[in-house]
Amino acid sequence: MSPDDHRPAVPDLYETDFYLWTQAQAEAIRAHGQAAPTANPPIDWDRVAEEIEDMGKSERREARSRTIVILQHLFKLAWSKRPEPRGGWEETIVTQRDDLKSTLTPTIRKSVEIELESLHLVAADAASRAFAADEPSAPRDVSLRWTLPQILGEENDPIA
Repeated sequence: MSPDDHRPAVPDLYETDFYLWTQAQAEAIRAHGQAAPTANPPIDWDRVAEEIEDMGKSERREARSRTIVILQHLFKLAWSKRPEPRGGWEETIVTQRDDLKSTLTPTIRKSVEIELESLHLVAADAASRAFAADEPSAPRDVSLRWTLPQILGEENDPIA
C-alpha cells in the first residue's frame, strides 16, 4: 500500500480539506504540464498551478491572521481591569472565531496548532503595545497561553 492510498479521493478532499486539495491539484497540474507541454491553445501550466496553490496558502494566511486577532483580544481581556471596552473585544473574538472556523481545514488546523507559540508571541507583542496606551500601569502577563480549542471556544472558553 503506497502513502497515496491513505489520501481521501480528490472530490472528498475538496470538501474536507480545501488547502490540501489546492496543494494536490497544483502538483497534478504541474505534472500534467510537463507531460503535455504542447497543448493547443497553450496553457501556462506552471502559473495555473501556482494560482491554485496560492488559493490554499491564502486560506492558511487568513487562519493565522484571525488567530492572532483573537489572541490579541484574549490578552487584553486578561490584562484589563476596566469594564470597557471588554464588550467590543469579546464581540471581535466571537466574529473572528466564526470566520476562523470557516477557514480551518484539518491541514490548516494542524498548521495553526504547530505555529501557536509563535502566534502567541506576535499577538502578545501587538496587544502589549496597543494596551500600553489604554492602561499603562496595568500588569501585562505575556506568558499567558490558550489552546486552539480555547481560542475557538470549543472547550474551556476564556470568554464564557
